[in-house]
Amino acid sequence: MRTNAKAFLAAVTTMLAMGIIYLWGVFLLGLEQELQLSRATVSIVSSLALVSFTLAMSAHGRILNAIPLQAYVALTFGLAAGGHLLFGLAPTYVTLLVGYGVMFGAGAGFGYGLALALATRTGDASRSLVIGVIAAVFALSGVLLALAAPILFVGQTTAAAFAKIGFALLVAGVLVATLLAGAPGFETGSAAAASRREDRLFSSLFVKISVAFFVFNYVGLMLVAHGVGMLDAAGLSRETASLGPVALNLSYIIGSLAGGRIAEALSARVLLVAVNALAALGVLLLLGASSVVALVGGIALIGFVFGSAAAFTPVLVGRFWGVERINRVYGLMMFGYGAAGILAPWASAALFSVAGDYTLALWLALAICVAGGALSTTLAAAHRNRSALA
Repeated sequence: MRTNAKAFLAAVTTMLAMGIIYLWGVFLLGLEQELQLSRATVSIVSSLALVSFTLAMSAHGRILNAIPLQAYVALTFGLAAGGHLLFGLAPTYVTLLVGYGVMFGAGAGFGYGLALALATRTGDASRSLVIGVIAAVFALSGVLLALAAPILFVGQTTAAAFAKIGFALLVAGVLVATLLAGAPGFETGSAAAASRREDRLFSSLFVKISVAFFVFNYVGLMLVAHGVGMLDAAGLSRETASLGPVALNLSYIIGSLAGGRIAEALSARVLLVAVNALAALGVLLLLGASSVVALVGGIALIGFVFGSAAAFTPVLVGRFWGVERINRVYGLMMFGYGAAGILAPWASAALFSVAGDYTLALWLALAICVAGGALSTTLAAAHRNRSALA
């Protein structure tokens, strides 16, 4: 099998494995009952996992460049598998916090970074498409595993399910290590080039793309947490409201597949302004709540924005900072994902408690989209290639 094909399979396998982060909701009720804890207390674990994921994504580039590739794979899957096994074999709230909240969260972040790094090794002609496929697989994994979980873990305690997942992650880690056997490690390029790009890292361009990335993740993660609740509050039946996650996940996958290619065709300014406009239109459809089609359509638009950002942001980073810097720069931009993951669910819940519906939460999301779009208009029109950095 060709080296590029092995690297692609390793990236896909890694994303399929780390997509289990979307299974948290499947185990939430079981964890509450078995640990005899409130939902708020148990939910602290998922928030901690998100923080760990973000920190690991921010640091993964330096670690990937500092240790052998096989050692990085062992670290990634050791943390992810070990975290599940820790709780699975010794189920307490503390082992859940440490095992899932810290170890698995960090392992998932390192894994996402590994898959992205492997995707950057493809040729220029196919790189954006491969990045999009990798991002789509992460979401698709969550969809497939969520559907399979009730069958795979029927009649089992959450601890037993976590133990099974831990062993499965160990097997996935061995497979990835085998696929990458003999593969070269990752280099940062010449010291001079790296130094020049490091000087430009925190430029106005970095700030503007990072803010846009935060906006897209804010509206997307708001719906991950409250999409069903919004449809329920609009008076839809529980069966119809279940269409929300389906629309969000399917449009996320479509956005992931298309986002990289779209980024190649447009300037950064046109791209970010247009995507902010799509996000704002999606929020407006939810605010109008005129019909089921409009509501689900709004969710689908935001899902497309959410997924496309996961694909086109690394492509923009490669355009402006160089392909060899994607992991470092995109890793730092992941703080926007972490901040959105903490703020969007909390702010939406708080405003729902105040207003009794999601109107204020949606107006806030719309204001954030408008502000993000306004900031994106200040990008220089020439920002189409790396020489445009300023």
